[in-house]
Amino acid sequence: MSLIDELRSSRLRVLSKAARRVYARTRLAVGLRPLSERWGSDRGTSVHRHYIDAYLSRHAADVHGRVLEFNDRLYTEAIGGRRVTKSDVLHIDDANPLATIVADLSRPNDVPSDTFDCIVCTHVLHVVFDLPAMIKELHRILKPGGTLLVAVPTISMIGPEFPELWRFTPLAVERLLGLAFQNVEVEGFGNSLAAAAEIRGVVSSELTRAEIDARDSRFTLEVCARAVK
Repeated sequence: MSLIDELRSSRLRVLSKAARRVYARTRLAVGLRPLSERWGSDRGTSVHRHYIDAYLSRHAADVHGRVLEFNDRLYTEAIGGRRVTKSDVLHIDDANPLATIVADLSRPNDVPSDTFDCIVCTHVLHVVFDLPAMIKELHRILKPGGTLLVAVPTISMIGPEFPELWRFTPLAVERLLGLAFQNVEVEGFGNSLAAAAEIRGVVSSELTRAEIDARDSRFTLEVCARAVK
């Protein structure tokens, strides 16, 4: 970060909440660089995370029994609570100290079939190349009656630290999950303003509730889905 950026950031921190909102809204249309290089997570709750949080909270009852989540236990702990009897974290290699299972679900692996009551899969599928194989494996390792909760981006910045491959429309998610699941529900979230805010690094608190909750299928920025085995 340059000295100018550091000064700008320090000045922004001392502004009032109302002033920060005005500043953020102005920056939607001014300047080439976004307000945040990390989807706004360094400034507050990003727009896409707002949608994921709300969606998973509505389906909190699905997060119970033995639960698998990728990378960490963020949502398992936040919304599963005492309903969760065993929590596992899956990572593709042993670089993640939180991982209890090391496996690549897009390839042959040793994860037993019919194991999990719930799988929380947020922002994972867009870094997987062999998506059909991944979906079939997610279906295989769920218990009968188990639930897969998915969130994937449609409009977003590309994280340079992640090997991002895909973006998804609601129809794409419906057809993809339909390769293995028969009971699939898909929702798209976002509108043109929310989409602009996402890629400009404007956080959810800098939009009004009406602005962030409005849905326009032409400008979906996040797709969430629930699939039951």
